Amino acid sequence: MAQKKQREPDPTEQIATLERALASGPLPRAILLRGDERWFRETALRIALDAARRAGLEISRHDAADPDFELRALSDDLLAAPMFAGARCVVLRNGAVVLKKDEGNVTPAARALKAFVENTSSPGVAIVDAEGLRADDPLVKATLARGGAVLNLRRLYDSPPPWAPDPRRSELVMWLQGRARARRVTISADEALYVVTATGNDLFALDAALERIASRGKQGVRELVGWTSGGSPFELAEFMVQGEVAKSVAGVEALFSRGFHGKGGEREIDHGAVLVITLGSLRSKLTQTTDAALVLERGGTIDDAVRVHGVPAYPKARDELAIRVRLRDADTWRAMLDDLQDVERRTRRGTLVDANDLTALALRWRRTESAGRNTQGFAATSRR
Repeated sequence: MAQKKQREPDPTEQIATLERALASGPLPRAILLRGDERWFRETALRIALDAARRAGLEISRHDAADPDFELRALSDDLLAAPMFAGARCVVLRNGAVVLKKDEGNVTPAARALKAFVENTSSPGVAIVDAEGLRADDPLVKATLARGGAVLNLRRLYDSPPPWAPDPRRSELVMWLQGRARARRVTISADEALYVVTATGNDLFALDAALERIASRGKQGVRELVGWTSGGSPFELAEFMVQGEVAKSVAGVEALFSRGFHGKGGEREIDHGAVLVITLGSLRSKLTQTTDAALVLERGGTIDDAVRVHGVPAYPKARDELAIRVRLRDADTWRAMLDDLQDVERRTRRGTLVDANDLTALALRWRRTESAGRNTQGFAATSRR
């Protein structure tokens, strides 16, 4: 019988484990910080550096994103003995830039770090901050083989799991409540949910909001934390297809008034771009969910749907699909896809399509309890 795969601890648990290990034992040969949540990587880096200072190590810092970064200097620090201490802590920030394989070949920086990790005859530790480092990367494998620490510090889910649909049970809301307890700030679960919804999935911004709440006096949370979350077209599309009408309408207003952050961190406020990206995301989600619903109705599984219909393999995409596909039947999903195609046809004919049209779709797709059934439909299946 195949063994059940163990659940990976969430980022908060991984950081707590690292902190306990560094407080009670020696420094490992290497500490690798993977994942796309910068707040967690910064927190783990601070904990690791504090441990290196307590151990009296000489700190040597390198940043692969710095225009003045030199591979030779990194290699020298990994190989040469320190001048002012018995051992050196070599820190590499933004390491994915120089560690990702180039046309299948291991990069010089990756070779130097791997050689350092495998050479345990000399003291010292390497701390690598590399957002996009893969779990099967040779450096990750070498670090684990030598007893090093590898943390996967992903972004927290802002939607609750399918088995506990209460939005107050989402990872993001629970993280904010945990931060509040650690800082002795009083905040209810409902208030935490509001702050997360209003602020978005930005841990730095949520931490700043908590700072304001800490000194609120008699002011309410809503007075101190305004609605600043522009969210993203992808988040809005997910709210819409799940029938979360309040979040959908608020998301439309936020995106069309404040825009959203692009991949480079810039704020995109062009209404045409917001519309095109949202419609594209809606089309992708509705097509995948319609196909998946048909697979389930024929006796298949979510895994079958993922394999056949090209759903992204990362956990959040699979979890979202698992939630969506059980909300409505295949006919209803197909009717929603027809609704969307009507809107897209109007854009191709040059007819004005704007925030009002997205709001109308959100209202039509809101979930309503179906009499005598455990499933949920949407408000209307046709305008006709």
